[in-house]
Amino acid sequence: MTTYSIREFHDTWNSRSLLTVLEVAEWARVHPKTVYRWIRDGKLEAIQFGPRTFRIPEDTLRQFLRATGYADKNSAQPGRPPQGRKPA
Repeated sequence: MTTYSIREFHDTWNSRSLLTVLEVAEWARVHPKTVYRWIRDGKLEAIQFGPRTFRIPEDTLRQFLRATGYADKNSAQPGRPPQGRKPA
């Protein structure tokens, strides 16, 4: 699992767009437990703020979705559903 303490990201995390686990799950149309599993398995980088409080950098989510083939370069835009899909 790739998680970081707040202190390690003090200079960089506040300048990045951070998404909640629920936002990632809604966008990817998966259960939030799936997102937690991705984080636990080290597939998705996350910043941990508490026991079950994570934030996922938007740029990291884009890289993850491209690497897994979930989205092509043009549709990997967190916060917006891929083209041809309606929001949940």
